[in-house]
Amino acid sequence: MNDFDLESKLKSLRVPARTEEYWNDFPSQVRVQLRQARPELSERSFGGLRFAFAGGFALALILVCIEFHPLQTVSLAIAKQERHLHTQLARLDTGLHKLMLNTDGMGYLLAEAN
Repeated sequence: MNDFDLESKLKSLRVPARTEEYWNDFPSQVRVQLRQARPELSERSFGGLRFAFAGGFALALILVCIEFHPLQTVSLAIAKQERHLHTQLARLDTGLHKLMLNTDGMGYLLAEAN
């Protein structure tokens, strides 16, 4: 059935006889029925949503902790290398006064203190 057939069939149907009072009260009756049909939101209906949100938040927090744990070990290794570098720089700084000119033209050599 196409649109033209449907429209012609609907136009051929007889409209039920209604009083003028019915058509005056019809909009208000529709509004009353819509208010009655509206589902009420209760505190119980949000319980599952709150539980899902709390569970998702906890899962995200656990994943963040697991994900950043390797970064903590990497940062500890970097801190260890940094301490080692500072130690070596301090040794170099104390040994700078012991530099002497190489007479063969090879640059500066660090003489070991005996």
